[in-house]
Amino acid sequence: MMQIIFFAVSTVTLLASHALFWYIFIRFFHIVSVYGRIAAALVLFFLFLNAIVSSYIIHKWDNIFTRYYYILSVFWIGLSFNLCLAAALIAVLKLADWSFDFYLPDLYLKIIFVASASFLTLIGLYRAWRPQVKEYTVTIKDLPESWQNKTIVQLSDVHLGAIYRKKFFYRLIDKINDLDPAAVFITGDLFDGMDAEFSWLNHPFARLNAPQGIYYSFGNHDLYLGFNRVIDLLKENPVKILDNSMAVVDGLQIIGISYSFNSDFNLEAEILKQINYSAAKPSILLLHAPKNIDLAKKAGIDLQLSGHTHDGQLWPFNYIVSWAHKGYGYGFFHEGDFSLVVTSGAGSWGPPIRTAARSEIVKITLRRK
Repeated sequence: MMQIIFFAVSTVTLLASHALFWYIFIRFFHIVSVYGRIAAALVLFFLFLNAIVSSYIIHKWDNIFTRYYYILSVFWIGLSFNLCLAAALIAVLKLADWSFDFYLPDLYLKIIFVASASFLTLIGLYRAWRPQVKEYTVTIKDLPESWQNKTIVQLSDVHLGAIYRKKFFYRLIDKINDLDPAAVFITGDLFDGMDAEFSWLNHPFARLNAPQGIYYSFGNHDLYLGFNRVIDLLKENPVKILDNSMAVVDGLQIIGISYSFNSDFNLEAEILKQINYSAAKPSILLLHAPKNIDLAKKAGIDLQLSGHTHDGQLWPFNYIVSWAHKGYGYGFFHEGDFSLVVTSGAGSWGPPIRTAARSEIVKITLRRK
């Protein structure tokens, strides 16, 4: 049901944005003839329809042709959004022209329009495909000696599927190995949610050097793919799946709570019901979405690792994401004995374009408080 609602809302939003873009396009390029306006409407409706059709087809048939069809379709969504931002820039310049009485020729405005949208898109592609390493130091009360000064890595929101595949994923693994982590924590959305052709996913985590383990909790897109399907894909990999469960490793409690679609989900109760869990002992919580922060604090969690938000992915959605998550949209937060890391993630959803936060892998150095 959630997928149906999400699809319906996305479709309506996408159609409305194409209608807005049509209006901007005909006004900016002074298309006054009925035939010209109809032609522009038909082209944009075709592009809108492609995004819907390609999303359906890629869920049914995954091959090189359907993948490229899907990639081109979602790329257009990102490009069209940047074109709308470029149109907003032109509107500001025209307002300045009217307010301060300076003149920019129409040709210059068209060049600025195309150049700014192209620049945003190219920068966004680079920021999506070239993840950076984001570093934090986290202090934890009574941290066991075996974890003192150790490096841990958080990986989130890779979205493996039609777009992000073997080459990208293996580059991520090599980059993680370069950080020499003691442990790796995967905080959901490893998969994009569509049952793609995953024959290339041949025990990739066996390549990871993480002596104190690799731990994984489910995100919403993993659950779209299917709980059992994800388990099957990872079954021969050295990954400990924490589905509302806890592992104690060298004195550190590692709790993985799966993404929940229930609005009344009680995170504190889910943490406290873990057998032998103690709020007085050091703990790390893997929780895909940065929600219920107060409940995690109340349950005695020392460090929460989350993703999900992509920091909005496309500017200026990062501001909306921050507001929607009560200020916890992205970054590092330290409040008393509680710390929270919200990563922008290593991959992207929909268009492989990032004009907000860059794709990233998180490196954390643990210290005893």
